[in-house]
Amino acid sequence: MSKFACRFAAVLAMLFAAPVAAQSIGPGEGARMPSGCPSGGQSWPAPKYPTEVFGAAGTVTLVLDIDRCGQVDQVWIEMNSGYEALDRAAVETAKNWRVSPEYRDGTAVASRVRVPVDFQAPSPEQIAAHMARAQAKWDQVWPLAQVPEVAAARDGSLDGFLPDALPMEEGSVTELIARARREGHELSGGELGWPALRVSDDGGAFQWLLIEDGHPAAPSLVRQRLVSDGKKSFYVSRVLCGAAKASACAKLERTVRAWPRQRPGQPLSQRLSAEPPLPPKQSPTLRPLGPSRLVPEDSSAPTDPNARPAWQRG
Repeated sequence: MSKFACRFAAVLAMLFAAPVAAQSIGPGEGARMPSGCPSGGQSWPAPKYPTEVFGAAGTVTLVLDIDRCGQVDQVWIEMNSGYEALDRAAVETAKNWRVSPEYRDGTAVASRVRVPVDFQAPSPEQIAAHMARAQAKWDQVWPLAQVPEVAAARDGSLDGFLPDALPMEEGSVTELIARARREGHELSGGELGWPALRVSDDGGAFQWLLIEDGHPAAPSLVRQRLVSDGKKSFYVSRVLCGAAKASACAKLERTVRAWPRQRPGQPLSQRLSAEPPLPPKQSPTLRPLGPSRLVPEDSSAPTDPNARPAWQRG
């Protein structure tokens, strides 16, 4: 299956969240929160099942560095699950957890916590229910994903930038960027290193590229949509530039139109497969931990000074 079809099939698995169990093993489990800390007690809600790998199962072993108030300072992946999406879902949730701190001689101290997060595969009945809902959703989206035939080059490639006739969503650039961050799922890569998020709605499956943080054309975004002309699938794009200078917007337009050529995939089928396809599962690997920023010496877990956390508080 082409990368285009794989990406789109992953987007369709968006209506059902399979159960996930998370177990925490903390040195201060059940202990009170010390005085002088933010209000509230311990909290570790289960991660949402990442629907882009619907049907997958695996365990992510996280190591959390927590402060004396039980707030997470750094998240390390000690053992990955074999699916990047599961790992990412666990990390994204864990960074907002709050764990009861460890007490030594009656005083709360910073510590390190190991947490295995188990993602359970959905049952056959859950898969069938999910696919029925996905098919109903796809029946609405599929007509919008059909476009007139686009001629390919002799080598079968297409222009990297093909204009999208579908209007941009209502709202300013800033509002749409906020929506993408609120509703989207972050993707690895992205053209030119711009952050990429996947957003799905009644208009189809989109990949939004966000242009921010000091870029001359900021704030701007590029919306990419997977479509099919009946013979092949490919991406069409639309640019929304919010830069103050027209020259910056013109340069952004030239940059986007000069994207490398894209390789089309198989045409999008009107009928979905019985089960959503899964990417190949990688072999889970034990990863080195780095030092805690809060605990000078942690004899319970060997550290590697060259290791990098999956997330750390700024």
